[in-house]
Amino acid sequence: MVALGLSLIALVFAFYIWFKSKRSKQESEASVATLQGQLESLRKQMMELHTGTIGMGQRLQSVEGAMQQMNDRQQELTMQDPERRLYSRAAKMVELGADLDEVMSECELPKAEAELLISLRKGRS
Repeated sequence: MVALGLSLIALVFAFYIWFKSKRSKQESEASVATLQGQLESLRKQMMELHTGTIGMGQRLQSVEGAMQQMNDRQQELTMQDPERRLYSRAAKMVELGADLDEVMSECELPKAEAELLISLRKGRS
């Protein structure tokens, strides 16, 4: 009878362990499924960020190209304006140390303008 009681207890204990292990396995599988869903969601988010980053990079390149074209065009227009060219040349001459008479004769500037340009350039130095 004691052997039967011990066998019964052993059987109940074995059933309990089997039930717990089966339940743990189901919980583990549920956890794995949840984690896989989260991983997939994170992958999708990363792809969206990657796509957005590529788009922003392309847009930035486009804007930089347009800005470079505008700078080139501005320089071109500056060089087309004869008066502007003379003033740029006069300013360069003053920076290189030309005196009032040189600036007036080389750039065909009136004395007052040449004096003003020289005083402005000296004020910056």
